[in-house]
Amino acid sequence: MSTSSGHRVPPGPDAGDRAPLRVLVVAPKGFVGGAEAWLLSILGAAGRRLSVDAVVLDDGPLVEELASRGARVTVRPTGPRPLDLLSAGGSLRTVLRRADPDVVLANGIKAAVAVGPVAWAAGVPLVWVRHDPSFDPTLGRVVHRLATRTVTVTPRGGADVEHPGALVVAPPLLAEPLPRAEALERLHALGVPDGDHLLLGMTTRLAPYKGLDTAIRALARPGATRWRLVVAGVDDPGAPGEQARLAALAREAGVEDRVTWLGSVDGAGRLAAGFDAVALLTRAGVPGYPSAEGHPLVMIEALAAGTPVVTDPRTVPPARDAATARGCALVDATDPVDVAAALHRLAETDARAAVAAEAGAVGAVHPRAPEVADTIVTVLREAATRPGAGEADGPAVTVVTTVLNEATGVDELLELLVPQLRHDDRLVVVDGGSTDGTWERLQEWESREPRVEASSAPGAGISAGRNIGIRRARTAWVACTDVGCRPEPGWLDGFRRAAGTGRYDLVTGVYRAGDDGSDWSRALAAVAYPRPAEQRRRTPLVRTYGRFLGRAYDARLCTGRSVAFTRDAAEAAGGFPEHLATAEDVRFGMAAVDAGARPVLSLDAEVTWAQRPTLAANGRMFRGYGRGDGLSGDRVLVGRNLARALVFASLPVLALHPTGRRLAVSGLATYLSLPLARAARGPRPLPTMVLVPAVAAYRDLMKARGCAEGLLQRRRERTRA
Repeated sequence: MSTSSGHRVPPGPDAGDRAPLRVLVVAPKGFVGGAEAWLLSILGAAGRRLSVDAVVLDDGPLVEELASRGARVTVRPTGPRPLDLLSAGGSLRTVLRRADPDVVLANGIKAAVAVGPVAWAAGVPLVWVRHDPSFDPTLGRVVHRLATRTVTVTPRGGADVEHPGALVVAPPLLAEPLPRAEALERLHALGVPDGDHLLLGMTTRLAPYKGLDTAIRALARPGATRWRLVVAGVDDPGAPGEQARLAALAREAGVEDRVTWLGSVDGAGRLAAGFDAVALLTRAGVPGYPSAEGHPLVMIEALAAGTPVVTDPRTVPPARDAATARGCALVDATDPVDVAAALHRLAETDARAAVAAEAGAVGAVHPRAPEVADTIVTVLREAATRPGAGEADGPAVTVVTTVLNEATGVDELLELLVPQLRHDDRLVVVDGGSTDGTWERLQEWESREPRVEASSAPGAGISAGRNIGIRRARTAWVACTDVGCRPEPGWLDGFRRAAGTGRYDLVTGVYRAGDDGSDWSRALAAVAYPRPAEQRRRTPLVRTYGRFLGRAYDARLCTGRSVAFTRDAAEAAGGFPEHLATAEDVRFGMAAVDAGARPVLSLDAEVTWAQRPTLAANGRMFRGYGRGDGLSGDRVLVGRNLARALVFASLPVLALHPTGRRLAVSGLATYLSLPLARAARGPRPLPTMVLVPAVAAYRDLMKARGCAEGLLQRRRERTRA
């Protein structure tokens, strides 16, 4: 594939059956600065877990760097102004459709401004990586609201505006520092004179806000005469001629002979041990540039090398941390006199050694690239609802299912499950006392397939049967599904990969409601059940509908059709509640989470579920679900049922007045908006859409009736107790 700028890009990595996470990376700049180095380190450490497409909004070395890591790169030259970034939406929309990513990673505020509105409108999950607090009070607030997750490298308290829910992740140390002798040898080879001067290093883009002029003026002060300034970096694209300006300043200050310009140096960060101190003198208030750093890689590299850092905590937030500050000389980056005084103190061997020891202690525990990449990959997976995507393997799992007189369906389920079993997996089927030949079918399966175990438990309901299966499991993880469900290929591995991360105790899969081809079953599927495709593409309508009307997948509200959990989580939850005939799975999930289980939702564990064969049978099922909600006493579940009943009960009253009729029509249109949209996209849209209002009323009223019955039964039981 060729990019629009003519670069040849190698194809992405072949991940085989591991189903890597598809990520679209948007980067604003073509050069490789700190934010870009962070991105490259994450992609390199993530390896085959991610399949990456990238859009770079400016040409430059980053394009080839991304391509060398297997990314498929497109260059879309875009101006730096907010309006320029917003105007890139059309081309980014095209890239989104073509790449079809699971998630978008916007690397910095400019990338997020460009792709955020497009991703939000299309329902594509967006992870914004915030590298510095620039534009936080304005664009930053908007982008944070558009993003599914915000990851910030600026330490908590390091900015005037904090984004609620943002995850703070320190950038990694990109490469271990060279030993001092080796670093000094390389610096001398690059042209640094071998003399009596102490070396003050600045590895940075040459830009007006980076404080190089402050460092040069400090050299001219009496306290800094023992120091030489060594600069590794080239002009920032926004400040051509900056080195020439700084060199002229050094001549005017009379320190030209104590300033060495190295230009661009590959692996400059590894040379930190060769310096006696490193300066990071970012200034706020320079037009067109950030007001502060995030968590600068230069600081991380210096601390890892045990080299003191001369810096201003007002513009370099990590220096506000007490432990980090002990490895720094804190200064006013706008005041050459203050910087010179700090250099004077560090010129003393004992003082410099004490600060260096503190710096080394901080650097030794700083996270490395693999650890940070694991965190970022987890954030991307969770945003995309694909926990464990791209993992090679996971633990053994016992699948538990319960049956009662399912002779016509048990073979189909086992034929779908057994091929998904690994050699160390097990399938436990608990029969509640079948009389139609189901038990005999199970015995036949057990005789020819050693991984299948049939257990007879006459009289056991669904909850009791699942609890029996959990007790018989010989693995730490258990998965559940039911007859009438068709697990998709890879269903069990979807659970296995999530379990293999070690980050979760409860993994809730998703289900797709099937239909029998009738208009009413399609209408019921549109009204009553969420769809996996909507979880993958959570458009504004889907998000709003799920938030206010509650019909969306929820990791806490698991369903026995598709769920996996640890045996420890099941034990902490008290097992499936055997006193409930319905909604037992939802109560189990809530109890597990209340007991400390870490839940997650997974699109990779999908089943197709067959609805009941008649509308009346579905009505009885919804009535049973409502009864279970009432018996549970859960305020959210009860409140939703009663609120829907109240809406329908109020319609006759509203119809008596013109304003009431308008309110009723408006409310029903809102309530039925997503079901009607679903019906419109399916076969026979008009007949299905006509049935949607009546089916919705039937479903909600049956649930509300069951909920009321459950509440009354719960009250009677409590009174008797």
